[in-house]
Amino acid sequence: MSRIEYLFKKGKAFIPFITAGDPSPEITKELILMMAEEGAGLVEIGIPFSDPIAEGPVIQAADERALNQGITVDDIFDMVKSIRTQSDIPLAFMTYVNPVLVYGPDRFMKNCSASGIDAVIVPDLPFEERQELKPFLH
Repeated sequence: MSRIEYLFKKGKAFIPFITAGDPSPEITKELILMMAEEGAGLVEIGIPFSDPIAEGPVIQAADERALNQGITVDDIFDMVKSIRTQSDIPLAFMTYVNPVLVYGPDRFMKNCSASGIDAVIVPDLPFEERQELKPFLH
């Protein structure tokens, strides 16, 4: 049974969101670990993107701050690997299809699996186009 299946078997869950790299990868990691300790059931980690069309001004500003500091997808994978040495809380990425395609869908999904990501949310990928990523799910 996956971490997410186990979580929802217990009923409702508190699922906070945080933008990776804002204000830094180190502080993001600390905050995620604190969320886990304080009872979060799952943490949704936003991958910063330069054109976050589905986000409000607060998350747009967090994305901009993280990107201005040079956060990369590889930095985020490293952060998740480090979190996994201290916690097994379910983690989900919230990202856009463009960063996944630029990174390479197969490489992205393999790194999600290798680093311990439990789910990936891609809000700007229409359901009808899910085949763009489905072959790369591991």
